[in-house]
Amino acid sequence: MADLEAQAAISQARQAANAASYDIQKLAEDSIERQALHNLLTAVEALIQAVDAE
Repeated sequence: MADLEAQAAISQARQAANAASYDIQKLAEDSIERQALHNLLTAVEALIQAVDAE
């Protein structure tokens, strides 16, 4: 049961990361905010992959 809950949480995290990616793309290409959010999203995606690999 805990494994199913973990998989559901990972799925939700992926969906949220995808939604954030879409929103980030709406920002001006040369904005510092876009770059900062992109870097944070990259870190979050790496964490999702690490958790999913366990």
